[in-house]
Amino acid sequence: MLLRTREPALLKTIDSLKPELVVLDIKLVDYDGLELLKEVRNNHHDLPVILCTAYDTYKYDRKSIAANYYVVKSFDLTELKLAIHRAIEANTSV
Repeated sequence: MLLRTREPALLKTIDSLKPELVVLDIKLVDYDGLELLKEVRNNHHDLPVILCTAYDTYKYDRKSIAANYYVVKSFDLTELKLAIHRAIEANTSV
């Protein structure tokens, strides 16, 4: 697991580490997660992305549909774990 809060650092980290997937929040102090999702898609279109946010209102936002999965944050991590498992499985079977 790696945490980056600034967009340029995150994009460089993705380039160098080539992760199996990325989990993004939509609303953080240093960046707009939906804009970052767009940048990730532009540069790494096959990289699975999970949007994990406290806001279910963005689920149908046209920008958020670029993510492979959309998970509303919860104390129960079952849904997030399932999305991570599915994203990795789907990416390795390609």
